[in-house]
Amino acid sequence: MNTLFSIIIPCYNQAHFLPQCLDSLLEQEYKNWEAIVVNDGSPDTTNEVVEEYSALDSRIKLVVKENGGLSSARNLGIVNAIGNRFIFLDTDDFLYPNCLDKIAAVIQNSDDNTLIQYGYTYVTEDKASILHTVLPSQYKVLIPKIFSAVLGPCHSICISKKLCDSVGFFDESLQSLEDWDFWLRAAKAGATQKVVSLPLVYYRYVPNSMSRNAFGMFDAYKKVALRAALKDERITVKSILNHDYDFDTNPVLQDALIRCLGVSIMQGEIDKSIALFQNESSKSITEYSPIEFESMCSYLSFRYWYTPSDIKNIFETIYPNFKVFFELIGYDKNEINKVLFYIFKRHYFYRNSNKYGKILGPFFNYILRMKYQK
Repeated sequence: MNTLFSIIIPCYNQAHFLPQCLDSLLEQEYKNWEAIVVNDGSPDTTNEVVEEYSALDSRIKLVVKENGGLSSARNLGIVNAIGNRFIFLDTDDFLYPNCLDKIAAVIQNSDDNTLIQYGYTYVTEDKASILHTVLPSQYKVLIPKIFSAVLGPCHSICISKKLCDSVGFFDESLQSLEDWDFWLRAAKAGATQKVVSLPLVYYRYVPNSMSRNAFGMFDAYKKVALRAALKDERITVKSILNHDYDFDTNPVLQDALIRCLGVSIMQGEIDKSIALFQNESSKSITEYSPIEFESMCSYLSFRYWYTPSDIKNIFETIYPNFKVFFELIGYDKNEINKVLFYIFKRHYFYRNSNKYGKILGPFFNYILRMKYQK
């Protein structure tokens, strides 16, 4: 079977990224695809950009709607898609040239319940530098692993139309984590996983998370995590996997809490961060070890900010926020230094390497490790 891919691309105020996204489709070695760009009420030049590309290639289609959010745009894309395999591609992301060809080869030996998952590469906003590549893990079964975390970015997983119909639409009440909720339902509907151990898509890493709503993110984490192990009535097929599970969600929520706090503290929301910690933490501050706060530095916050200017900004404007936070929740100076080492250790190491060079830099990094990693 010659798979027809439907690439569903929501767009809101990101017309400036659209040409690179669409060019990555036109460069595909595999030619049997359609692209559905959903203009989610965007006031920018999205329509004009898509119409220009559509005039050059009829596989690129425009759908226009009133603003309703990312999930509603994806849902309208699903309604308009005619392919038998879907990929949900955000406007600021793009594909490797051999992406569809590699996925299609796996599909030939897969059934409709198989999710095809592949690696992704973080790149800088200007596409000039590769920051990090993540390859997916292969699981014999997705449950209960998927109860703890999303499998990967939405565009790093390809789903069949048949399975998508069984799962239902993206939850439009969620402002984030809608992809985790979607893949959870897929797993309960009977999805299995095949992995391509190659990066096939790019994830544009924009070093400005100041617009993220950390508190809204945590609310979404709670909503999705608390129903993750429960039977889901939204699934339209009978599945022996769709039932209530005995699963402790508390570790999942605590990990989410720490990562969301990394964003809110970075943004200078100190008082609200303290309140969130005090209201949602399952244990007191004295029960935490310093290393448990390491995940405050995540891809959601400043994990991949490593240029000299990024590091300078981190230690001048972000680092002090974390110092104040831990002072106000009751840590003494020595405890604060240990915690800050784990949160900022990558940036300490890069700063030392940049400042002292390839010989002295590693020496000072070794001293830091010996001092705090005990």
